[in-house]
Amino acid sequence: MANGYGATAIINGKRVAVPNSNGYTTGKDLIQKATGGKSGRRPVMEVTNPSGGKSFQQINADQNYSIDDLNSKKGKITSIPDRSKGYSFTGNRSQMSKAVITEQVFDIASKFAKEGVDFDEQGANWMVIPKFRLPANWHHIARTTPLLIKFPDNYPSEPPIGFYMKADIPESANGHFFAAAYHDADKEPLEHGWKWYCVYIPNGQWMPAPVKKSGDWKDGDNLWTYFKLISEVLGSND
Repeated sequence: MANGYGATAIINGKRVAVPNSNGYTTGKDLIQKATGGKSGRRPVMEVTNPSGGKSFQQINADQNYSIDDLNSKKGKITSIPDRSKGYSFTGNRSQMSKAVITEQVFDIASKFAKEGVDFDEQGANWMVIPKFRLPANWHHIARTTPLLIKFPDNYPSEPPIGFYMKADIPESANGHFFAAAYHDADKEPLEHGWKWYCVYIPNGQWMPAPVKKSGDWKDGDNLWTYFKLISEVLGSND
């Protein structure tokens, strides 16, 4: 290939032109394309492993990346915020659970939470959307709030037990926002300035798909399902 442009990569959900030098582009160029020069963000590449699973690798400014890989679905790039060090909520999950959570969180980050997410990349125990937009029935002057989801150890077999928002938000219209946590929900976030919103899914009503390879989770209940539930309950007055 000739030097210059004429090559594309999937960055933040869109196919964009990237510099091309003999079939490669630099990590520095990819970082610029993904972040637009904004500080506090870092690009990661979604990589398909030989087994069919997915992992996420931070883009290295000093590395060259193959145009062929970037031009396919093997090398999608997403810009996410720098990881927050402020949450230490722990868990004890399997590698399968960690892989499914990671894939779902990055899917949410690239398509729904355009301003990014904070995510426990090491343990996959929690995620935070720093600016989750509240519906009109929440009388909060900022209209947005950090929203935390704590994943149970058996996720995706078991759904999250409610979710958390910052404690400075006024009470909700429907009274389901508590300074305590019930139904065996994790109480640790309450010690870090969060309050718990009660969304309890009875046994047998959460129906995730069996997962044998990457992407299988899309055929059943998943994190997208849970965010739809969050939007529905926050907008309700009952």
